[in-house]
Amino acid sequence: MDNAIVWIIIIGFYAPLHYMPPVLLVLFKTSEENRKAELKGALIDCTLSMVLAFVLVYLVGLDNMLLAMMILLVALFLPYIRVIKAVVRAPETAD
Repeated sequence: MDNAIVWIIIIGFYAPLHYMPPVLLVLFKTSEENRKAELKGALIDCTLSMVLAFVLVYLVGLDNMLLAMMILLVALFLPYIRVIKAVVRAPETAD
């Protein structure tokens, strides 16, 4: 399969996996008063880590698939640093 097609497929699956879990955690686990700020921060973190990951993958070389996948895997977890801090800071609410 053509290398460009493979990378288009990778980006198509990687972007939703990169954004959805952190955003959903912020939406469901933060209080209403700080949700907007934390959501904005999570989206910025997701965008920056995804751009940084693909720049690193491009610099390493698109043909080195194992190293590229390791870089993308590590970048998936970077936005969780802010999300975990936000969830820990959020006060417990009684349902």
